[in-house]
Amino acid sequence: MKKIIGDDEILKVIVEILFPFVIILGIYVVFNGHLSPGGGFSGGTILGAGLILYSTAFGVEKIQKYLNFRTFTILTSSALIFYALIKGYSFMTGAAHIPSGIPLGIPGKILSGGAILPLNVAVGIVVGCTIYGIYSLFTRGEI
Repeated sequence: MKKIIGDDEILKVIVEILFPFVIILGIYVVFNGHLSPGGGFSGGTILGAGLILYSTAFGVEKIQKYLNFRTFTILTSSALIFYALIKGYSFMTGAAHIPSGIPLGIPGKILSGGAILPLNVAVGIVVGCTIYGIYSLFTRGEI
């Protein structure tokens, strides 16, 4: 694995400060997407961008201790299967998902949206992993 940027101490210090806030913002957007603007795709994009930022500063090897190919595959596959099961249940029961008795969501109450919150989390995981995965393939020269 090659690094895109050399050992830039200023970049490392800035990323050490910003990275936790970027990840927290991504998680916040994913978890509040059914109550306010945002959601799984927006939050997943922020999470993926945070991983790219960290990887650019510290190298791919440091992230691969926690998000290696096996973990990446398990996370993405599990989120896709979970999403398919929840949406499949909704379609098989003849419901249009929102009007099927699942609560619409009350502003300020995270768990009031029924199945929408878990679906947003699944989408956030898939999008974040996909964005970082594409970046990883580009840095290795496989794309």
